[in-house]
Amino acid sequence: MDRRKPRSPARTWLVAGFVVAGMTLPVSAAKAGTIPDNKLGWSSCLWPAGKTITVAADPAYPFPDNSYSDRLNEAIVRWDGVLRTSRRANTVVRVPDGPADVLIQYRPLEGTDTTDVLAETYLERQGDTTFTTNIGVCPDRKPAAHSMQAVQIRLAPRTDWFAGADDATANWENCGGGTFRAVNPGLCAATVDFASTLTHELGHALVFYHPQTLDEIDKIAVTQADSASAQARCVEASNEFQPQATMCSGQGQWRAEQRTLETWDIETMHRAYDQ
Repeated sequence: MDRRKPRSPARTWLVAGFVVAGMTLPVSAAKAGTIPDNKLGWSSCLWPAGKTITVAADPAYPFPDNSYSDRLNEAIVRWDGVLRTSRRANTVVRVPDGPADVLIQYRPLEGTDTTDVLAETYLERQGDTTFTTNIGVCPDRKPAAHSMQAVQIRLAPRTDWFAGADDATANWENCGGGTFRAVNPGLCAATVDFASTLTHELGHALVFYHPQTLDEIDKIAVTQADSASAQARCVEASNEFQPQATMCSGQGQWRAEQRTLETWDIETMHRAYDQ
């Protein structure tokens, strides 16, 4: 699975419902069929129709505190809210500890080049005997051919995670400005958003591609008007952080907009799970 990395502050861009535990969260409106099928990030792997996909935080690799757990709950709610509207009528729920279909681990990632990597998702299809980070085992934009069996999501232990609630993100995003950052060192020490990363990785657990990966496969520049990245409004194509899909590959420093599912994410889910 493609690794997720934070975008460098050297970029020229601005850098600086279902109910779980009584909680509801907004999801961006999406009109079905507004994006061509071949520009959406669906794959040939799906969870079985009607299955309740369980998610648990691995007690062997616990979160640093309850705020991280709260952000996981919210990410689950966001995906469940759209997934249950699909023809396959899947749901996503959190269960205590595990075992679970999707196991969340707060632990170091595999490999050595992990300094800038935020998280990685490991897939296991039915019939497989091991996990893989190669999303290519689920060919992109092909009819359903493989049923999912299990997923592991590893979140890298870091000192720069922001795990604040939604109502704290607007103030934290002000850290993109150097003057604000200089006078708010406590608030601005954290640079990358934990909740955006979790929402993104749960999309990979549903076996969705990055739009940028589709463009690499199709040999199309992300800045072209007909690229998947442009359709997903990724910052590389739009020069704006705010409207981009959660499945866009990178994450901006002091940015939390990828907590929200956008049109590209929702239409990708329907293209996959309406089969």
